[in-house]
Amino acid sequence: MDQPRMAARRRGSGPDLVLFHGGMGSWRHWTRNIEALAARFTVHALDHPSYGDSASVARETTGAAYLDLVHRLFVEMFAGDAPLRLAGFSFGGAIAASLARRLGPRVTHLCLVSPGGFPSRRFGDRPIRSYKEAGGDERLFREICRHNLLVNMLSDSAGVTEEAIDIQADGVRRTRFDSRKVSGGGTLLGDLAQLKCRIRVLWGERDDSAFRPSDLLIGEIRAAVGTLDIHRIPAAGHWSAYEKSADVNRKMLEFFSS
Repeated sequence: MDQPRMAARRRGSGPDLVLFHGGMGSWRHWTRNIEALAARFTVHALDHPSYGDSASVARETTGAAYLDLVHRLFVEMFAGDAPLRLAGFSFGGAIAASLARRLGPRVTHLCLVSPGGFPSRRFGDRPIRSYKEAGGDERLFREICRHNLLVNMLSDSAGVTEEAIDIQADGVRRTRFDSRKVSGGGTLLGDLAQLKCRIRVLWGERDDSAFRPSDLLIGEIRAAVGTLDIHRIPAAGHWSAYEKSADVNRKMLEFFSS
């Protein structure tokens, strides 16, 4: 059976709330958030093109062409002029901000969870391990997933559950587009500067490192939007929506319900 060009998991009823996942991910990046949000909203958790259950794009697709494609597919999925609420995590934050700019007044609320989309710059080196190192060794592959989750996504080894490793392993295996073309594409700040909708930023207090300096990046967002509705999530790393889901769910429900 043909894969959908952009797959979606839907739950709940009420106004439309669309979730955009991070790099090497899928809708499962929101696995601890969907049910809470679905109590008040119709939640659409997407798999971006070339991720999860969605159809592939050509590997040579540029970041700009990818954002154009997502926009075309999105307006097919959400035809009409009904209001939309968007939330984007990391790579998905750059996508959500781009869509919010393009869709104009249809988007009433935009929540960014540690967004990507900043200009590509070299800060400190990330001490990650290559997944190719595992070869066909499943145990080693999961060990590398655990290591990279602690480098890139989670702040505490106690949070690296078997579920988190499962999500990471599945995401890595089914990633067919280099999200860095968008995450390092430099579109975020220009998009945010043009928005009229409400914007909230959630950022884990521990999502701060030599390769992701939080004060600098949050400061750039603040400069783009003016007064910034920013909430630091205590004891959380980059993937705060998973690591501290109760806090993030509360902040998102409060924001999207206002």
